Amino acid sequence: MKNLNLIAGLLLILISFSCSSEEDDGNQAQNNGFNINGNFYPTQYAYISDENTIDNTISDISIILANVDPFQTNQSTGINYVFFDFPAVNIEPGTITNFPDYQILENANLNNFQVSGGNTILDDNQSGFMTTAGSVTINSITATTLNFTFTFTREDGEVITGNYSGNYVDTSN
Repeated sequence: MKNLNLIAGLLLILISFSCSSEEDDGNQAQNNGFNINGNFYPTQYAYISDENTIDNTISDISIILANVDPFQTNQSTGINYVFFDFPAVNIEPGTITNFPDYQILENANLNNFQVSGGNTILDDNQSGFMTTAGSVTINSITATTLNFTFTFTREDGEVITGNYSGNYVDTSN
């Protein structure tokens, strides 16, 4: 009987450790993409473009995320796309809150490196989809890797969050 109680106790401990609260509520962490309304949209490719690499004059620096590599894909629909730019000389760790241009699309089209159509989630030129608050926190950047998180609050109160950690392509030149 003593062995049966020991086995039952060990089984109970094993079961309690094998189930986490993340699994119970279905909210496992999602990486390299964005979330809105409980839906996750993957964007596993990152691109950075600096409009001025000649001198230390402030210019727009763009960060673009997508779920396909536009340089190597023949996929032309179903594109998840995140774009924002900000004035700076270089990308450095810290928090950015000034975004003159931004756009987030889901299920968009890709044609000759131009993204269009799809479902607008955030857009600086479209009423109802503009941001009332936003921030991007660059955690780290090297010559080949980027790690950052972002949060944007849309005019209707919807919050879009996302992150990226991995390699990026510099398309500045």
